[in-house]
Amino acid sequence: MVLERLSLRLVFLAILSSVVSAQHEHGSDSGSPGVMMIPFLHFTPGDALWFKEWVPRSKGPIVGACIGLFMLAILERFLAGTRGVMESWWRRKTEAMLVRKYASSNHCGAEVADSSISTEGDSAEKGVTARISTRPAVAIRRVLPPFIPSHDFTRAAMQVVQSAISYTLMLAVMTFNASFIISILVGVFCGELMFGRFATISGHS
Repeated sequence: MVLERLSLRLVFLAILSSVVSAQHEHGSDSGSPGVMMIPFLHFTPGDALWFKEWVPRSKGPIVGACIGLFMLAILERFLAGTRGVMESWWRRKTEAMLVRKYASSNHCGAEVADSSISTEGDSAEKGVTARISTRPAVAIRRVLPPFIPSHDFTRAAMQVVQSAISYTLMLAVMTFNASFIISILVGVFCGELMFGRFATISGHS
């Protein structure tokens, strides 16, 4: 799963880099005015961040943009940790639901068996009640988990938000501005330090 996401991000990064290089060459050839993108790592201000109007040129806006990217990277790690906690809670809730469902069906089967038992025998054996042993209610492990709308729709919404933040950060990296990249990496480090252990909870029982 992690390798698939990394591969998709690398492919997206390669496509964007080719698009940026083509736009840079086209802009330099046509001589059209506008924001010129530098296709290599730099600390030079003046890179458009997501929108044409968002071009931090002085120290104040650049610091603000770096802080925003830092917080956005922490938010992405927070969502990953939250999803890990939610996945663990959803799994326990699903297993409890399957246990209750199996126990109720097993209990109904035991009642039917009790009602059909006859007490035939000798006079010495009359009054002796027949007993039936029932198996403990154990959840049946399913190959595929059941579809639960409250779980699956929430999971899908969280994935959409997390993917949107990831691609937004990737677009910021595509400016090749070293200040933006360092801010994102520091934010990812701090976010993983704070919330990374929660993202692995879903791998435990």
